Amino acid sequence: MQLSVDSRNDKVFLDAEVPLVVDLDGTLVKTDLLWETALILLRRQPWKFFWFFLWILRGKAFLKAAIAAETELDASHLPYDQVLVQQLREAHASGRTLILATGSHQKLAMAVSHHLQLFHDVIASDGTINTVADHKRDILVQRYGERQFDYVGNSSADLAIWRSARRAYSVTTRAFKLDRRHSTERVGGDRMGLPQALLKAMRPRQWLKNLLVFVPILAAHLLLSDTVVKGLIAFVCFSCAASSAYLLNDTLDVHDDRVHLEKRKRPLAAGHLPLPLGLMMAPILAGAAVALALSLSLKFLAVVLVYLCATLVYSLYLKRLMMVDVVTLAILYTLRIVGGGVATGIELSFWLLSFSFFIFLSLALLKRHSELYNLAKAGKDKTRGRAYRVEDKLVVSMLGVNSGFVALIIFMLYFNSENVLRLYKQPVYLIGIVPIIMLWLGRLWILSSRGLVNEDPILFVSKDKRGLVLIFAALMLAVMGSIA
Repeated sequence: MQLSVDSRNDKVFLDAEVPLVVDLDGTLVKTDLLWETALILLRRQPWKFFWFFLWILRGKAFLKAAIAAETELDASHLPYDQVLVQQLREAHASGRTLILATGSHQKLAMAVSHHLQLFHDVIASDGTINTVADHKRDILVQRYGERQFDYVGNSSADLAIWRSARRAYSVTTRAFKLDRRHSTERVGGDRMGLPQALLKAMRPRQWLKNLLVFVPILAAHLLLSDTVVKGLIAFVCFSCAASSAYLLNDTLDVHDDRVHLEKRKRPLAAGHLPLPLGLMMAPILAGAAVALALSLSLKFLAVVLVYLCATLVYSLYLKRLMMVDVVTLAILYTLRIVGGGVATGIELSFWLLSFSFFIFLSLALLKRHSELYNLAKAGKDKTRGRAYRVEDKLVVSMLGVNSGFVALIIFMLYFNSENVLRLYKQPVYLIGIVPIIMLWLGRLWILSSRGLVNEDPILFVSKDKRGLVLIFAALMLAVMGSIA
């Protein structure tokens, strides 16, 4: 067998002489249903995590059965390999016998089979037998005979089955060597590589938010080599901490994200990144953030620990509470500025912290407003995992606009502070920043009301050319006020 089959050829399985047996986890779906159901259970009853250790002592088959009995899986939103599904539909339409054979529990396998309506029979684990590797091979050979079935798999655990199959198919980009002359044939759709998927899940574009650690340096006019280096370390530290939070959040929210128009494209929701890898990398990145923070100071470490704990509580609980979620987001943004001040030893003013809280509260509410707009456009009333409804859109926009005005008033009052007279030679230039902030915020909210702002305002701002011109103009006025 040669690795030459076109993965997008829908006619690949039309040979109906023998049954076609298809694996489920990692093959038909780009995920593992044991991890899927375990996460569902832990989100609903987190204390049952300790039960897993008791269940696994009785064998993996018992563990699968115990978790399956405690959960309900929505098979309609799983990340299927759509190319493979289409190839199977062609084979089913031609009259070929299709068998779903999986190590997942019978309850889950039957849910998938019922949803797809493609399989003539299902072979799956029960509370006693874990139908993987040799166990699955023995069942298939006993039922159909040696080399009397074709098999589609995805990993080295399928080697024994492939060697007993008439033809061996794999959904992976690389072929598995079966003997000197034979290898698996490529079927199914293209799959993202793990390094690429992990990097995307870490959301490097979101690291733009961590540039806030440099705000204290700029506000205090202390662009010195020592403060810039400490600022860079703080930036990397918060980037690791933020990516850790994103991985944990996306892992816990994977089922909600799959019913979302945009979030379903995230690597964990789409099945490009395995759930256990996401769970493993989250504490590793958090540990890296703690180590970097410790290299600066204990005070900075305390700020980072507060940030990590806040993001953890936010992911587990706070994001589901109305208004608490947006206030928490505003605090998390402000913590980046606090971290920058602590890392560089720069004292933060009341004006800066007040302004940052209300401006970020406005942006957090803008994010919720955009989500509600898209919900209304899609004809839905409420999004999963959130406490807002479409009818809250007007109130959310009012709160967001008012928060922006409060930030603007704080900035205007800042003109009368001692900091202005001490740091700026020509503070009159700062007056010009007021209408610029008004233009920038007003434009964002009007665009959001038209549905033209995506659900992350920070990313929208980073790509909005007119908005960037306004931000640059405000920075230039600040520079002119300090050096004129």
